[in-house]
Amino acid sequence: MKRSPFFIAANVFAFLTWFASPASAQQYVLGGAVDILAGLEGGGSGYASGVRRTRTTLRAAVEGYVDEFPKDIVALGLLVELEPVASIGADARYMRKVGKKLRVNAGVTAVVAPKHMVGATFGADYRIKFGDTIALAPSATGNVYFVGSDLAGSTVIWQLTLGVGARFAF
Repeated sequence: MKRSPFFIAANVFAFLTWFASPASAQQYVLGGAVDILAGLEGGGSGYASGVRRTRTTLRAAVEGYVDEFPKDIVALGLLVELEPVASIGADARYMRKVGKKLRVNAGVTAVVAPKHMVGATFGADYRIKFGDTIALAPSATGNVYFVGSDLAGSTVIWQLTLGVGARFAF
C-alpha cells in the first residue's frame, strides 16, 4: 500500500507536535529605580545667567525589557524637583547594558509644571548588586532643555548632575 506524501507529512507533523515541548512566549521583565540628583546648570539669561547649582531632583522610574533582549531597556520616569522651587516632570529613556554593571542611556525629558521645558537627556549608571533584587546605582546625567515657556528666546539650558539611587527587580 502506497502512502501519499500528504499523509506522511501530516503524521510527521502530528508526531513532532505531540512530543515537542511548548515554546515559551516572550516575557517582560520589570524593575524600579529611585534616584536623588544634584549638580550644575547654565545657559540661562537675566537673573538665571551664569553657572549655578541645579535643583535637587528626585526621580522614580519603571524599567523594563523583553527577556530575549536583556541589553535593551526602556525606562519611564517621574521627576520631582524639590528645591529651591518645586516642579514636576517626566522622562523616557532607552538604556543599553554595557557589560555586567554599566548602563548608558539617552532619551527625552520634560518639566511640565509650573512652567514647561522639553529637551534631551543622556547618562550612565553603574550598578553594585546586593543580592538578586536590589542594587546601588551611582549615576551621571546630562540634560539639555531647548523648548519651553521657561526659556527666554533662543536660550538653551544645560545640566550636569551626579546622583545615587537604588534599582529593584520586581
